[in-house]
Amino acid sequence: MPHFPRAGRGYDRDEVDAFVARIEGTLGRAPLYAPPVTADGVTTVRFRRTLRGYQMNAVDEALDGYIHELEDKDGATRMRSGEVDRLVGLVRNVRFGTTRLKVGYDEREVDAFLDGTITALRENRARASQVKNAVFATSRIRPGYRQPDVDAFLERLASEIARLRSRR
Repeated sequence: MPHFPRAGRGYDRDEVDAFVARIEGTLGRAPLYAPPVTADGVTTVRFRRTLRGYQMNAVDEALDGYIHELEDKDGATRMRSGEVDRLVGLVRNVRFGTTRLKVGYDEREVDAFLDGTITALRENRARASQVKNAVFATSRIRPGYRQPDVDAFLERLASEIARLRSRR
């Protein structure tokens, strides 16, 4: 079982440990004491955030690796080239409203996240959980993207990724 670095604020350690133990059991590396986990189950899992929890990025990266292993084990569906192109176009062409006096998301962070999402889509490793769990710094006074616009788009993108990955 992997060991994750701790952070001042991160994922609840007990929840992560229990879930990773289920994954390891599903993959046959450890005894399985709970229902097996599917790749979709890993994609949709959410952990509470607590003080002195596990570093979120480290856990998310490990979960991505587990998703690939579970997909290989379960024969889960990969997105087709046309579907990937459509989602890449959706991400490339999105436009968000901006705000200057109200709190908004840092434009550079959102843009960098979307660039990374395009790369992940092209490499067929984009996961709905990564999109849903995206966290951005906020900005005030300098321009920022309107939070409701970004949140609505990410929710739509995550549901599209989940739908395409779960079809049989």
